[in-house]
Amino acid sequence: MSWLAGLFVVVGAVAVATVAGVSAAPTSAAAGHVRITWGVSQNFWDQFLEKVPGAHGVRVFYNTRNHIPVHWPAFLQNPWVTLSLRPMPGPLLSGKLDARLRRLIRSAPPHSQLTIWHENAVGNNPLGYPTPLRDPARYRRMQEHMERLVKGSNVRFGTIGCGPMLQAEKWFAPHLDWYGYDFYDNSRYWNKDGTLSRTKIWRRMDGNLAAFRAVSGQRYPRIVIGEANSPRNAHRANWYTFVARWFDTHDRRQPTRILTFWHAGSGLSQGGLSGPWPPSKPVIRRLAYLAKVYA
Repeated sequence: MSWLAGLFVVVGAVAVATVAGVSAAPTSAAAGHVRITWGVSQNFWDQFLEKVPGAHGVRVFYNTRNHIPVHWPAFLQNPWVTLSLRPMPGPLLSGKLDARLRRLIRSAPPHSQLTIWHENAVGNNPLGYPTPLRDPARYRRMQEHMERLVKGSNVRFGTIGCGPMLQAEKWFAPHLDWYGYDFYDNSRYWNKDGTLSRTKIWRRMDGNLAAFRAVSGQRYPRIVIGEANSPRNAHRANWYTFVARWFDTHDRRQPTRILTFWHAGSGLSQGGLSGPWPPSKPVIRRLAYLAKVYA
């Protein structure tokens, strides 16, 4: 029996299949979309691709300060890489890293994305970045410098924040190729009975879009979800479905990415925001389904 089989209920005019207590994404909402790249952080690419054969994206982190790899990261099956680097402000803005960065950028294949100091665009400092990074004006200059370096290449540059983007507008440079944020489930997105609220999730995403419109100067800036997950396995199928369906109506059907994040072992990490890979079979089936209908 298909995983979509089950009890069908009607929500408005949309038929939604309920399997194991989670709502399935209606095919009518996603039909015809050739634009959401689903993926995962680098340590789980092979395992993720085995379970989600429609995946195309990988998030790669180089966390050593001023380390610039010689070549763009390569994986089996040639996924589209979203690469995070940590160049320090002095060497970057003085041009001392330009030659190495240009060499890296020249080696990148089509569909490559680059960012620096992910989650620096936020009011607090969740990753404990050094003081020189915590000046919004300096960080914007760094982004502008990177945007100039990628011009004319296969690489598109953007910035990834976290938290409410309406509280972080000053951290984003205007006119970037894309804007992103990490997005994790927590109690602010729940109904009173503990289930996920699509309304609350979309309200945060609407606010983030408003912030990116303000800083980008574009009505429909390209948006990337750099990390996404829920600490509750029972929430994950709907979490990814609701996030994906927001893009159906809010961004003029532009290509985007939703990159999932997982950790090894059975305990929680990332402040309890993530979960272990692999998740339950219903979650894997949902991810495979979403990758298929949005690919």
